[in-house]
Amino acid sequence: MQKVLGDFIHALRHDGLPVSPSETLDALQAARLVGLRDPLLLKSALAKTLAKSLQHQAQFSILFDQFFSLQAPASPGNNDKNDDEGLPASASASQPAQDVQTPVEPSATEGSALQSPLAQQLMSGDNTAMQMAINDAAAAAGASQMKIFTQKPIVTMRIMQALGESQLNQELSEMAKDDQSFSLLQQLRTRQEILRQQVRDFVEQQFLLFSKNSGLKLRADILQTIKLSNIDQSQYQLMLRLVKKAAKQLASLHSRRRKVSKRGLLDVRKTIAANAAYDGFLFHTKWKSSRIERPKIMVLCDVSGSVSRTARFLLLFLYSLQDVLPRVRSFVFTSELVEVSDDFAKLEIADAITEIMENRANLPTDYGKALQDFQTLAMDDIDNKTTVIMLGDARNNNGDGNTQVWQQVFQRSQRVLWLNPEGRFSWDSGDSIMSQYSPYCSRLEHCSSLRDLTRILGSLLKHAS
Repeated sequence: MQKVLGDFIHALRHDGLPVSPSETLDALQAARLVGLRDPLLLKSALAKTLAKSLQHQAQFSILFDQFFSLQAPASPGNNDKNDDEGLPASASASQPAQDVQTPVEPSATEGSALQSPLAQQLMSGDNTAMQMAINDAAAAAGASQMKIFTQKPIVTMRIMQALGESQLNQELSEMAKDDQSFSLLQQLRTRQEILRQQVRDFVEQQFLLFSKNSGLKLRADILQTIKLSNIDQSQYQLMLRLVKKAAKQLASLHSRRRKVSKRGLLDVRKTIAANAAYDGFLFHTKWKSSRIERPKIMVLCDVSGSVSRTARFLLLFLYSLQDVLPRVRSFVFTSELVEVSDDFAKLEIADAITEIMENRANLPTDYGKALQDFQTLAMDDIDNKTTVIMLGDARNNNGDGNTQVWQQVFQRSQRVLWLNPEGRFSWDSGDSIMSQYSPYCSRLEHCSSLRDLTRILGSLLKHAS
C-alpha cells in the first residue's frame, strides 16, 4: 500500500499539486483507517488530506481515476487479490478496456507443447494476471520516471523483455518450422501483437500521468544552472518566478532557524524565581535567549552591459528576502553611483528593477568614481554589523580603481562579499583589476547562475543566524 500511495503522490506532484511530506504521512494514515475495499471512501479520504482547493480537488479526482484504473484492471473475481496487493478493487467505472482478446483454449496437445512462460500466459487468457505482470515490469523499467517522449519506446521495449518476449520469439521461430503448429502459431502472433499494443498504451498512459509537467520542470532545472547573462526575454517571466520561489524557500528555512534559536537554554535562576510560589513545583519555565541581529546589508551592483542581467536577478533575490533581510540598501552604478533603495519602497520589486535598468544600465564602467560616490553617500553608515556585497566584474576600462576606499569599506564592515559573474580564469585579464580589490574581501565568489545566488545568499543567511 505504501508503495502504491507513494507512486500516486508522485503523480500528483507531477501534475502540479503541492503535497508536503507531512500530508503524505496523513494520506497514508487515512488509507490505513478507511481501508482499501471501498474505492469511493478511499478517494474521499485521500482528497481530504491531499487536495487544498477546488481546483486541486478536480485535479485529484481525475488523477485518482486514471492512476488506479491502471493499477487494478476490472476483471471478475479479482477483488480479493487486489485487496491483498494493497489496491482498491475499482477506482472508477471508466477503466481502460483490456485489449487481450477472449481466449480460445488450445488443445491439450498444443498447450503442453508451449515452453516459454509468456506463451503459456498469452494462451491462458488471464487478463488480470497479465495486467499485474505489466505493472510489475513497468515499475522495474522506470515507467513512472519518464520525462521526455523519446523514452516511451525504450520503456516499452524493456517491459516486453521483462515479460519474456525474447523466449517467446525463439519459440515462435521453432514453431514456424512445423506445419502442424500453424494454427497455434497464428494465435500466438496475434496475441503477441495485441500485448505489444496493450503495453504501448500502458506506457503512454504512464507518461501522461507522471510527466505532464516534466517539460516545464526540466526547463526550470536548466534555468537554475545557465548564466544569468544568457537569459533572454522569452525566459524572463519564468526566471522571475524561479528567483522568487528560491528566495521564499530560503526565507522560510532561516525564519524557522531563528524561531528554534530563540528557545535558548533553560535559565535556572529565573525558572526557580518564577515558581517560588508553588513550593518548588516547576509550572513555568524560563529560557535564556540571545538577541539575534538581522544583518544590515549594503549591495553595490555594476549595471554596465556585461553585468546588468546578473545584477537584475541579485536585486530581485535580495528584495524577495524581506522577511529575513529587512535592512537592505541598494546602490547601482556604471560610473556615477546612486542609491535606489527608495525605488523599491515606492514600486513593486519587478517594476522598480525594470525602471532602474532602463535609466541606469548599459553605460561604460568607472569603479573609481563609483567608490568615491559610495564613500560620500554611505561610508559613515557602515559599522561592524554591516555586510557589503559588491556584484561586478572589476573591468574598469583601464581607469584608477580607487582601492583605498574599498580597503576602508573592508576595515569598517563585518564582512565584504564580492560576486563576480565571470569565471576565475577571466579575472585580471584585459582591463579587469580584480586582484587590486581581492585583498579587501572576506569572500570572493564566482556567481553567474541562480544556483550560485541561492548557495551564496543561503550561506550569508546561515552565517547571520
